[in-house]
Amino acid sequence: MIDVFVPLNRGERAAVRSRILPQIRADDILGMLVVVSLMVLILAPLATVLIQAFLPGLFSPQATTFTLNGLLEIFNRPFWRAALQNSLFLASASALFGCFLGTLLAILRQSPGLRLGWTLDTAAWATIILPSFILAQGWSLFGSRGGLAVSWLGLDFVPAALFSPWGLVFIMSIKASPYAYLTVLAALQWKMDDFTHAARLCGASPLRVLATIRIPMLLPAVLSGAVLIFIDVLGDFGLPAALATTYRFPTLTYAIYVAINQSPIRFDLAGVLAFYVTAIMLLAVLAYLFLVRRRRYDFLGGKAQPFQQEKSSLNLFVNGTALAAVLLLLIIPIGSSVLVSFTHRISAGFRSENFTLDHYRYVLSTGGAFITALHNSLAIAAIAAIGSALLAAAASYVLIFSKFRLNKLIDVTCTLSLAVPGVVLGIGYIFVWNAPIMSEFNLSLYGRPSILVLAGIAGAVPIAIRVLLGAMAQVPESMLSAAALQGAGLTRRIVTIILPLIAAALLSATLTAFGSAVFDLAINSILRPPRLDVLPVYVNRAFEQGLFGAATAATLIAGSATIAIIFILRTVTLFALRALIASPKA
Repeated sequence: MIDVFVPLNRGERAAVRSRILPQIRADDILGMLVVVSLMVLILAPLATVLIQAFLPGLFSPQATTFTLNGLLEIFNRPFWRAALQNSLFLASASALFGCFLGTLLAILRQSPGLRLGWTLDTAAWATIILPSFILAQGWSLFGSRGGLAVSWLGLDFVPAALFSPWGLVFIMSIKASPYAYLTVLAALQWKMDDFTHAARLCGASPLRVLATIRIPMLLPAVLSGAVLIFIDVLGDFGLPAALATTYRFPTLTYAIYVAINQSPIRFDLAGVLAFYVTAIMLLAVLAYLFLVRRRRYDFLGGKAQPFQQEKSSLNLFVNGTALAAVLLLLIIPIGSSVLVSFTHRISAGFRSENFTLDHYRYVLSTGGAFITALHNSLAIAAIAAIGSALLAAAASYVLIFSKFRLNKLIDVTCTLSLAVPGVVLGIGYIFVWNAPIMSEFNLSLYGRPSILVLAGIAGAVPIAIRVLLGAMAQVPESMLSAAALQGAGLTRRIVTIILPLIAAALLSATLTAFGSAVFDLAINSILRPPRLDVLPVYVNRAFEQGLFGAATAATLIAGSATIAIIFILRTVTLFALRALIASPKA
């Protein structure tokens, strides 16, 4: 039987166009909604920060003229100048030492004699996920003059060594080294032993092979890890906030916080400092791209083999190094917080009568302040997580399945916003939502809880979209095309095809956003309404007042509650999903 092609008449062609074109327009409408949302949440706040540096007062009733005086004023103020110098020193030195440590651990991770590989991986991921101010508080409790190192271990040299510029570099290098560890470890998943064997046959020692062959081949990953550490340290607010009462070492992010909490409030100076943070980060990324693109690194060939962990006899040096890394990454800062939460006084030492549950009773019974702060933070984080997941899902759909003209803008916005610190985003939100024009239309959100929700969505969207893009790319486009030809609209295609296939990834993105939003100190410190109690501010305030036991107890209760909520929601949701997609029994 021979199939004969019969052309459609004009009416039939019109019917087909009327069925398909609305779907195209629906995709474009969804794309425009995503662009508008990203402009409101991310692009507009960042733009105001950049504009404010050159046009002070533009977003206030003050007169506005173009000037560079604001940018130059940072060099005339000792505090701001010291903040700039300290930030550059801390970020640069931490990038160097943290990258060295992360690269070393990644190479040791492939050693055949390693037995603590999964422990090292877990510690690295936990360090990235945990808020920096909690880790910094743990190091402060361990290394202060009355801390655990002196009172419990008798290490009198620790306070002077730790609370110094190079001591802070050590803490930040440890805290940020997992970025280099994970990037280099990912680059080591494929190996080209031909180059190594050729060098060894020519008499090269293992150290020379490492320095002249393996490290140069990994240079893009090493530089990527260094840039990630530099950006993370430069934009970190938790360390200076946690150490403000113990050691004076102002940074740009802390100077921004001081500018909007002094009297009179200096939003203009905060905008200038935020501009410097953003500009320095952008220069770091551009320098990385310049170095990587100067030469080729495509060394993988047909003989490349995937890495497989080999087993050999126990290597004490490798495992000792891994154990020391886990100790510094996680056990010391978190363990110090746990011990302090169960002791009357740190200086009393390790004695049975010094252990108590009074701090937990105090936190749970002080007028309900902690419970209120925890409830508010959980509610704000839940709304922000749902909003960020929905926006990320819509953006992922547009990027993968549509030919929307502004896809590049969506991708660039979500990528660049990963490097934007919370303090910079918070200042931008103040400029946008506190502007006089917003008050005229009754849209001023500054001083309202809703601004924390919007900022939480903006902070979580870049992470959520990276989680969802991989899952969305696995969905065959032919499914959507077939559904569209059968008359299924955009909403029906998303609900009946996309959501069931990416449900697990969508759940992960939502829970990740929820966990990160609960402990976001920078956003909550800058945008919190005066009478609204939130968890990160409650913990940080207790720490600043010297209530170390209460601060650590509140952190552990809130962390346990957050983990329990995530675990329960994940378990129940995955069980429900499996029940829905399970095929009925015959």
